[in-house]
This record gives sequence, C-alpha cells and structure tokens, in this order.
Amino acid sequence: MSPRRAFAFAAFAALVIASVPLPARAGAPVERSHANLDAFRVTRIALDLDADFVAQQLRGTAVLTVHRLDPSANHLVLDTRGLRIFEVAELTRATYGASAPIAPFWVSRPFRLGVPDPVNGTALIIDVPRSDAPEESFRIEYATSAHGLGLNWTTARAGGHGARFLYALSQPDGARSWIPLQDSPRARVRVVLRLRTPSDMVALLSDAFGPTAKPAFAPTSKRAAVHALSTRRALAPAQLDLVVADLKFAPLDDHAGVYAAGWSARGPARALRDYPAARAAGDRLLGVSAGARRDFVVMPAAFPFRTLAVPGLSLLSPTLFDRARDPVPLAARLPFAAAQDALAPATRADAWIGEAFAAYAQSRIAAELAGAPAAAALDTLAYLEQRAPLADSPPLERLCGQDATTRLGYVGARRLAREKGRLFFATLAASVGQARFDELARRWFAAAAGRPVGTARFEGFLAHHLTEPKGSAIRPADLAQWLHDPGVPGAVALPDAASLRAVDAVRSAWLAGRVRTGALGARHWSEPQWRYFLEGLPAHVGAARLARLDAAYRPMHVLPPHAQSEWLRIAIANRYPRGTEAASAYLAAGGRLDLLEPVYAALAASPHGVALARRVYSSARAGYDPLAAARIGAIVGRDAAERTQ
Repeated sequence: MSPRRAFAFAAFAALVIASVPLPARAGAPVERSHANLDAFRVTRIALDLDADFVAQQLRGTAVLTVHRLDPSANHLVLDTRGLRIFEVAELTRATYGASAPIAPFWVSRPFRLGVPDPVNGTALIIDVPRSDAPEESFRIEYATSAHGLGLNWTTARAGGHGARFLYALSQPDGARSWIPLQDSPRARVRVVLRLRTPSDMVALLSDAFGPTAKPAFAPTSKRAAVHALSTRRALAPAQLDLVVADLKFAPLDDHAGVYAAGWSARGPARALRDYPAARAAGDRLLGVSAGARRDFVVMPAAFPFRTLAVPGLSLLSPTLFDRARDPVPLAARLPFAAAQDALAPATRADAWIGEAFAAYAQSRIAAELAGAPAAAALDTLAYLEQRAPLADSPPLERLCGQDATTRLGYVGARRLAREKGRLFFATLAASVGQARFDELARRWFAAAAGRPVGTARFEGFLAHHLTEPKGSAIRPADLAQWLHDPGVPGAVALPDAASLRAVDAVRSAWLAGRVRTGALGARHWSEPQWRYFLEGLPAHVGAARLARLDAAYRPMHVLPPHAQSEWLRIAIANRYPRGTEAASAYLAAGGRLDLLEPVYAALAASPHGVALARRVYSSARAGYDPLAAARIGAIVGRDAAERTQ
C-alpha cells in the first residue's frame, strides 16, 4: 500500500472510531448532547480558570467528579463547543504491584474530539479503563474560543465604549462553550469556581454567593482579582450563567440587589424598587419561599434577551431602563423567576412549564401592583405580538424542544411558550374559577418544587384535580388539545384590554380623516398605548400619514425601544424614507434580538431593503452576541437572497 493510500486509510479509520460513541441509542430520549449519560453521570465540577480580556479567552482546568453507572464502559463522552483540549488526566488511587499504599496521583488518559456538529458541538471522547469504582475524577486542561455561542466578551455600551464585560450564557446549550461537561438536564451538577480576573472586577455565578454569609444590604460579590464561588445546589447545565465586569451595586432589600456598569447602580435600583413587593405577591400566589436571594444585573447593549433568569440571578437588557413610560412597575413586568427556579425541567422540552408559570404569575403580580386594567393591557400586547406565531405554534409539550428552537430560535420559542402557557392557564382559571386554580397552582408547587418535572406528570396532575369532579368544565380532551395539538384551541380566555379601547377609537378616527394628527393626544400616551396604536395600524397605512405622525410626535426620539422597533417595522413596510434611515442607527445601537429581528425582517422583504440590511449587519455584526448574529445572519443571508431572485 502506498504511503498516500495508507495515510488516507488511517485518517478514515480515525474518523470512524471517533464517530462510534456518537449515535443516539435506540429508545433513549432525544438529547442535544453527545454524552453517554447511561454509563457515566457528572455530579460535581471544580473550575480553576483565568479570564484573559486581551486574548478574550477563559483558560484553566475543570475537575469532574463522575459517578460510574456502567462498570464495563471504556469511554467517557462529554460535550464541548469551540474548546481547545490540551490534556486529560484521571485521578488514580491504586497501583498494581505496589508494596505499600501510595498517595493518589493524576494519570494521563488518551482522548480525541469527534466530528464537529453545527448544532450539538463536538464530542470529547476520553478512553478510560473498565472499573468497579463508583466514583472517578477527571482533570481537563482547556481553553475557550473568543466568541463561541454562549460566550461573549464585549463592553458595557454599544460601539465598544465603557467597561469590559464578559458573560457566559448556558441556555439552551451554551454551557459546553465554556465548560467540558454533560450538557443535558439529566446531568445536574454542583459547580465550584476559582476565577482570576483583572483587579477590581465582580464575578457572578448562578446560585452562588461566595464562601461566607453576607450581611443585609451588602453586595453578594465584591470587586477583586481572585473570586471563589460555589453553587448552593446541583443545577442543570443550562442554568449555569457567569458574569464578569467592573460592576457597582445597590441594594433593594436584604434579599435582593442590582449590579450595573458605570458610576452608579442607583438608577436601575430606583426602577426596580417595587421588586420586594412583586416578590411577596408572587410568593403568596404560588406558595414559593421568600427566602431565596435574587440579584439583578444590567447587561451590556449586546445582550440578546429582554430578560434571562437563572437561579439567584436575573440578567436584564438595558433597554428596559430606557424611558419606559409604563404604568406597571418594571419589577411587575418581568416573568416571575422564582417559578422557573422551582420547576426544574426533566428534559429541555419540559421547560415550557416553568415559562408558563412565570408568565402567569407575572400577569397576576402586575394586577396586584398596578391594577387589573394595566395588567390586562400588558397581556393584550403580549398576545397581539405573538398572535401570528400562535396560530400554527407547536404543541406546548414540544415548544421548548429542539425542533421548535431550531425553527423559531431560542428567544422566539421561549417567548411563544410563555404566551401560549399563560393563555392555557388563564383559560383553565376562567373555566374552574380563579380561586380554585390558584389553590391548584400552590399544590403543584408544593409537590413539584425542586424536582425535575415533565409534561406527562403535569398533565396527570391537572387531569386528576380538574376533571375528577362531576360537572367539571374541564375535560381530559381539553387538556390534551393544549398540550399535544398545534395552534391554540378555539375556546381561549383572551385578555380584556378595556383600558386600550380609547386608542382603538382614536386610531379609527385618524385613519378615516376625522381627527388631525396633532389632535390624537398621543404626547401623554404610555408605552402600552403607543404599542397598541402602532400594532393596530393597517399594513399599508401610507408614507404620507407616517410623515405627519413623525413630525407631530417624533417617535424615534420619545418612544421606548420596543415601541421604536414597532414604528420602524411599519415605516420600512410603507417605504417611509426617514424610517428607513433611522433603522440603520437603531440596528447598530443594540443587540436585543426580539427588537432587531422585526426590523431586519422588514428590510429583507424588499430588494432595496435587503441591500441595506446586509450593509448594516456587516458593520454591526461584531457588536452582536453570537446568538443574535447567527439568527439575524439567517434573515439577511440565504433567506434575503431568495427574496431578491
């Protein structure tokens, strides 16, 4: 055999061998993970890392404590994405032939990386000897890539200004971008982190508040060059988020505080001053313990989410603090994070249960703090925003699963699950009575809190308690339709936005020419009123009308970011030149995906807009989070090119 053919054969054999552990096992649940979870289970990870803001890299070691389930298994398979693996070693406690006991020591183990997968990353396959030991330890020396999905090195403000900022987001499967691990909800782990950073930085980790108890109103993490953090309990990998930056702190009470970059965190703290009242209202509603601490972090402009909650931390987009003229306090407009904390999903698809309860509780909290009309207005806007995707939405049981996340994007799937779940619960409450449904919710939380829960168990609970009494308004078929059928059933309890009906009348009169633009009275409208007005405009309102509206009220100067996104979408669709011009600056200034996507999609609907969208994306992409960049790239890339043909 020639050397060239021998080399080709060896390369092919290596590829085949590396691929052997990767196929899914027959009968196993669908996982976005390469890990051989039936043979090994990681229970603890000790991280010792350096955060290099110049190289934009985390580098160090991860020591994994692994529980062996299969004594005959000779491969440990972990998940990675973009990680460079330098060395793998196992801690051995015995040496055959030794005449006396010796101290445990690390022994190098052969390893290889599987074929990279664009969705699931790359498997790390470690050769291990067969063993009857119930527990083993492995040390992995590695480094991250600069901008892997889930890991972002950025600055506090758009345009590369402000303090340096690192955040690692592990939802839905970003943990493998900064930790080699079994990235599955079935592999819950405790994490101990020792992190070295530039001096005077704050490091925050999900559910971790440092090695000692903090006095009331004190920051849970102080600025330092070396940080020691450990989670208080085992978490699913998707719950492991990390934030590192020069952050200031302001307390809300002895159970909560706000971190923000800049000279002070007092402004964001004022915006969140109602959080203690909102937390108390949610705790009463669901029976959740009020003792858990929660800190809020004002994230940089590149942060792709409106809000992201993990145990102990709520990460908030800075757009939430930008001139939000809303009668409902900010704290009551956030999904009730304690509900998500308490309900750990058994699989990724089961995450809809926590999302639904978080949205339902948020609606009830808003009603208690700001009144039912104001809460109904917010619910109406949430429904109108999701009305089109709700019509052909996947069943609730699959809304947070891999297929829906791939089609809708992670942000879109979670927002849709939240709204569809809230409508589901509101419909149940309308059918059996609010008091009865609230009591049922408390019973569910008392039984399920802290344990992985799945859709089948939740459906059984609802069926037992809601369909058992004779004459019940709920039938098992009603539950099955929500959980297992696409779309939304015909019998659904929609929010009653009586407070917005006056906007309907004004909009109709304006469109009919009975009311002049300057006489709309919109200068004192709240954000919900503006968004409702814009949402109800016809698709072809006309550039001339928009020009008059722009001249009278200057929406891009006075409206909050969410209403600005809606205005730009309408302006672009109606070919209003000033709207198209304003879109460029708007798209370059932030990274919140639910605000950017509608504007990019509106641009991509026309040949001229496609060209502009691609130019803006080309210059702004470096400032976007990798998740947002990938999602928007799909809009302005292949999809946009097809529209121009």
